[in-house]
Amino acid sequence: MRKKILSFTEMKQGTILFFLCAATIIGVVACSKGGTAASDPHISDFSDSTTPVVDLYTPTDNQVFSNGDTIKIDGKVTDNSLYQGSIRITNDVNGALLKEQLYEIHGFQLYNFHIEYKVNVTAVSDFTVSVQYLDHGLNSGIKTAKVKVNP
Repeated sequence: MRKKILSFTEMKQGTILFFLCAATIIGVVACSKGGTAASDPHISDFSDSTTPVVDLYTPTDNQVFSNGDTIKIDGKVTDNSLYQGSIRITNDVNGALLKEQLYEIHGFQLYNFHIEYKVNVTAVSDFTVSVQYLDHGLNSGIKTAKVKVNP
């Protein structure tokens, strides 16, 4: 039998596919804790087609900060059955994750969020603030704001 030697790209794609499949299987198993859909908030409800509505009050898009300022991220999310969310601040130049806050908020219909990040830069920097929430139907509501930080 002749064996095929995979290129790095093929191995990388296969590995990513494997991990995505494994994460999906683990996610489904981990979220199913043996309860019924009515008693267990971890069960996905694929009949839910309502997308969470994310309102990002601050920062505003293109807001400018100075070194030492605090970026305050405030807003709310609404949905008929929220599941989880995340707030991330990333550096646009190098993709570095500067701040991350994860939420698990089963069953809430309204959730107010607030986090803060004190900036420290030596050169003009562009950051992206991303707020994303999922509901039990795995519908995703996303808001982003681009901000600039001056030294």
